[in-house]
Amino acid sequence: MKLKYLFAGLAASTVMLSSCVEADEVAPKDGIGAQQLDVKGYLVEDATNLYGSVIDPEAGTITVQVPYYISDTEPIMGDITQMKLEAAMPVGYSFNPSISGIHDLSQGFRTNLLDDKGRATSYTIVAAYVKNAESRIVSAKLTESERTAVVVREPANAGEHGQVIVAKTSSAIDGALHEVALVTSPWATVTCSALDSETGYVDFSNKPEITVTSQDGQHKTVYDVDIQVPDVLSSGIGYISSMWAKQLYVDNDEGWETGANAGIAVVDDYLIVSNANNFNGMLVFDRFSGKRLNDVKVNTDGIPDGRIIRAITNDDANHLVAGVLTSNSWMVTPANVLIYVWKDGITSKPTCVLDANLAGSYFTGVPGLTAIDVFVTMDCAGDMTSGNAVVTNVYRAHYGGVMLMPFVDGKADGNCIYEGNHGALGSTWDASTAVPLSTKAPWGYIIHSGNTRGIVTYIPIGSGKRALEFTRPTSHWWGTAAGNNWTNGGTLGMDYIEFNGCNLLAIANCNDTQTATRLYVTDITASPSATSLMDGFVFDSREGSKVGDAANGGPAGTGYSVSGMTSQYSYESGKVVLGDNLGSVNRRTSPVLFARSADGNAVQVYMLTPDQGVLAYEITRFDL
Repeated sequence: MKLKYLFAGLAASTVMLSSCVEADEVAPKDGIGAQQLDVKGYLVEDATNLYGSVIDPEAGTITVQVPYYISDTEPIMGDITQMKLEAAMPVGYSFNPSISGIHDLSQGFRTNLLDDKGRATSYTIVAAYVKNAESRIVSAKLTESERTAVVVREPANAGEHGQVIVAKTSSAIDGALHEVALVTSPWATVTCSALDSETGYVDFSNKPEITVTSQDGQHKTVYDVDIQVPDVLSSGIGYISSMWAKQLYVDNDEGWETGANAGIAVVDDYLIVSNANNFNGMLVFDRFSGKRLNDVKVNTDGIPDGRIIRAITNDDANHLVAGVLTSNSWMVTPANVLIYVWKDGITSKPTCVLDANLAGSYFTGVPGLTAIDVFVTMDCAGDMTSGNAVVTNVYRAHYGGVMLMPFVDGKADGNCIYEGNHGALGSTWDASTAVPLSTKAPWGYIIHSGNTRGIVTYIPIGSGKRALEFTRPTSHWWGTAAGNNWTNGGTLGMDYIEFNGCNLLAIANCNDTQTATRLYVTDITASPSATSLMDGFVFDSREGSKVGDAANGGPAGTGYSVSGMTSQYSYESGKVVLGDNLGSVNRRTSPVLFARSADGNAVQVYMLTPDQGVLAYEITRFDL
């Protein structure tokens, strides 16, 4: 049952009294008259919602206004035979008998209001079911194109029409206009000539007129449908929306496997997820809807049997790139480091562009090879088939090591380059990622700690020790800059993209127990400073943007929900989450990946927390 937290006409009644008193005590207030007596009530079964009352001194009645139904989805009425009361009144006033305790307000409760001179006014306190007076379209969604921005505008003045505006960002929207799902005020009814009575969907293709009638039948709001090509911002961020999200369960039918799906890549309209148990079982999804595409397979011909592909990514030219896990700590016998590129699409045979023994000359100059893990994570910049490109691997070290593997025209260019010794500012762990800022020397990159230390380090393009540690945010972020940094909220994944004049950094930010992870997006600008991580904040998936939060409906924030954060605890009753993110604190990851829309008007950002869930958001330059 989904309980209703806001009820039309009673919004003020949901605000708790500011006085610090027990729920059923009287809260005296100075400087108000007797006519300002304020009585509220709540159901014993649900103390979270406080309902206001209508006070009639002449009739001697106080009527608590209880919503007709207390569920948005089921016809469930509140039990007004079990209610408690609160009151605010002038100093010296009191009720006799006291209004404390549990009351049957279906029958009424008689009491006297005593003023500061002992004079009594008799009142009967009752509860009445009140039908919802709200007649709004709360939201609208194209069922076949969830990433489409649909804006609902309320009438500016009484007697005017509201608007439901569909932002036509692609010609693909035309087909999706035939099935639009409306969310209205609780228990309101929709009247429209284009309404399908069986599905409840409205056909927007001919711009119909929609009338919403409130539950009490006394209020109606008429909306006009408009299809618009939105204006775009010359620079900066416009409309932000949640595209889709999913929590991963043990009984899933999409092929998710415990401890296997740890890497993501975007190629064309596909979101590809790795499978460390069997590289032939990579998952492919429609990246805009999240739908599993069972008929699309990643071709793995030529990859040696018995090897593990955990880390995948894509280059800047729309090619899938995979690094075969090579490890002295995960595998008994080290094998050659392999990198594959799908030059002709994911259904064509991949090309091996690097085959180098961990103990060979290619890795000369990389220290500590006896304890190194190659391609637990990976990143890439440039075109792996033409021109300059680089693949990065993070070297686990308290002093922050990064392995850079340069390529020119699809072939390895020289040996692997090691950069480290950036000091404590560059501390890295198994889940760390190095996001490259350049495709050839001089090198630049951004790294994160990959654990609950929560360190994010910017290494500008250049040479030598040049690290800049970002100050951790103090809001919209788990963990603070003070105290023991080993127990603060951490970083489990990261990506960077330049979009519409912004330098966007997206981070998977986990809480200190690593049981929940949210997506944090910021604009660090082209010339970052230590405070850029928090100064450039754009939004986070749990609390929204800087102008709002989950409690008051801030943009893009979806709170404690499937689209707000991933978690090892189920959001759906009776379901069991797939796992606890690879079962190892030291190797927990949550890869993050940006991808561009073909028209350049939007970027999508994805966060996968293995065994727990996937979030997908869209950031546009549409001025909505």
